[in-house]
Amino acid sequence: MLKKLMKTKNILLGILSLISFATYAQTEKSTVIETNSAVTQLNVEATNLDDLKNFDWEMVKEMFQENDKNQEITLAFAYVNKSEVDKSKIRVDNFEMKVTGKTADLDKLTTRLKKSFSKLDGINDRYINN
Repeated sequence: MLKKLMKTKNILLGILSLISFATYAQTEKSTVIETNSAVTQLNVEATNLDDLKNFDWEMVKEMFQENDKNQEITLAFAYVNKSEVDKSKIRVDNFEMKVTGKTADLDKLTTRLKKSFSKLDGINDRYINN
């Protein structure tokens, strides 16, 4: 009877050991990996020069506000002249303006583009609309 009791005790001890080892082996430290998404490029295509001149620059700031300050970004604006008839001697044809820099320099990048659009509008007013 003592042998039977010892066997039962050993079996119970073995089962409890297996259960505790199995549950310990299944516990895993979970590491949280945080991924950040960033807007890295804005492409705008217009068929009207006024659309570029009157572009909503606040929207650009809102788009890139979640980016890291050192994130490289690109702003690209394209004009596509779909006019088949050339009514003037001077014609503004298709072009693209692209600036690249860091998110921290977004104000400088947008200022540079605004100046370029303003100069283009001046040329448009002087030569094409007259």
